[in-house]
Amino acid sequence: MGGLHRLKPAQLADLIEEASEREQQELLSRVHAHPELEADVFEELDEDQASDLLEARTDAQIADVLAHMRSDDAADALLDLPQDRRQTVLALLPDAQRRKITILLGYQEATAGGLMGFDYVSVPLDTTVADVVRAIAAATPMQPEALVVAYCHDAQRRLAGAVGLVTLVQADPSSTMEVLADPHPVHVHPDADLPEITRAMADYNLLVLPVLDHDDHLIGVVTIDDVLEATIPEEWRRR
Repeated sequence: MGGLHRLKPAQLADLIEEASEREQQELLSRVHAHPELEADVFEELDEDQASDLLEARTDAQIADVLAHMRSDDAADALLDLPQDRRQTVLALLPDAQRRKITILLGYQEATAGGLMGFDYVSVPLDTTVADVVRAIAAATPMQPEALVVAYCHDAQRRLAGAVGLVTLVQADPSSTMEVLADPHPVHVHPDADLPEITRAMADYNLLVLPVLDHDDHLIGVVTIDDVLEATIPEEWRRR
């Protein structure tokens, strides 16, 4: 990787977007040896640029990139492919990623259902702080931005509360989620549109917003980075 290892995925994406075709291929070949980094870079690329670069690859190569991407970004990337390639690429994905993407494809793109991810920690009400902190520490494959809040559920797995990570770290380890949790966390349903999501997160200073089905089951979370990406005008993104 040489000096590239010091660059963040967004910086690498900027380099690729500004490079000549030959330079692009050189950069892409260097990040290709690091699948997680490659996925992060594709998540940061301009949508049209990412689509063009993915289309130039085989279906198996595309599936390999999408397998390492966050499910919501992978769903968007899949929709940007030509329609006659989508099903083949989807079939090549690992089962877990394919199931997540299939669920997301059932929602409109600019809704809570389309924006949400599946990385979150939810535990029973009587779980101790110590056990929740251990669960968060063990959730290394999950998106860190989604772990700033832990959730708890009742016996019917309905959302019963939310506790911020700072509160958990500062609390008595023997306390339970039932004692600490806000029993009525701000939430949206999957069909909530972008203005409703943005207002909720802005009004309540939220970094992560739970998405509930109509039986109050937690089905995903929307993180602030996804809202910013969806709301910031295209011409501002590379300023």
